[in-house]
Amino acid sequence: MKKLVVTLIIILFTTFNYGQISYSKDYAGNTVAKDQYGNIIATGSNDYNGNFVWKDQFGNVIKTESINYNGDKVSKDIYGNTQSMQSTNYNGDEVVKDQYGNVKFTLSKNYNGDIVKKDKYGNIIGTYKKDYAGNLVFYPN
Repeated sequence: MKKLVVTLIIILFTTFNYGQISYSKDYAGNTVAKDQYGNIIATGSNDYNGNFVWKDQFGNVIKTESINYNGDKVSKDIYGNTQSMQSTNYNGDEVVKDQYGNVKFTLSKNYNGDIVKKDKYGNIIGTYKKDYAGNLVFYPN
């Protein structure tokens, strides 16, 4: 019985801690994405054109986010190819679509003020919540 309880506690602990990504600001005002161990995955900052650029820990560009003529946020890869577009729907939810216009996921707020990420069918993928330090942390379902 004791082994079963210990095993269940370990399974629950690893399930809740798996895949957490937190977002915070560094001393220079850049957005920093970290994994559950505190390792920096990416750093985001504005470039001279006003675009938001994500770079990996070695300084290589991962993607660039800009605003198009409709006011939608457009994400492009390092070659300038459109990867996704983000716009607001009639409910005020953020809808992210792929380069072909197909819905990838939707971001909306729940009653607690947390941001809920749903797939194209409306199934909850995970939730973005603020931790004790004010960082935004993604908790997958």
